[in-house]
Amino acid sequence: MDVLERRRGWKASLAAIQLVRSGKIEGYVSALTPPIIYFLRARYADENRAREDTRRTLKEFRIVPLTEEIILKSYEESRIDDFEDSIQFHSALHNADFFITRNIRDFEAVKDEVAVMSPEEFMKERKRHF
Repeated sequence: MDVLERRRGWKASLAAIQLVRSGKIEGYVSALTPPIIYFLRARYADENRAREDTRRTLKEFRIVPLTEEIILKSYEESRIDDFEDSIQFHSALHNADFFITRNIRDFEAVKDEVAVMSPEEFMKERKRHF
């Protein structure tokens, strides 16, 4: 949504997305992400545009299936207040080395299990190591 709406910091988000699209890194999103992007885009665009923007945004990303295990762990997760955030976290936990979000504050309690960082932090970290 940073890129589609040109939100503050959208260039770092685009750079991270381009790393996935170019095949330099693998990118994963929760199965919740496509409907969330669609829903947010549908506020401002017609049906076809919202679907196309969603498809285009997530091109080359792998979608982590929403499994019973992820849902059950998310119900039980007491360190994250928001249920949807908990699903995002548990989707990332076994599939990703980094959890990239602008919502870092809500994941403070779990950052010892997966590296939680903003797109800007991720791009700085990537430049430092590569």
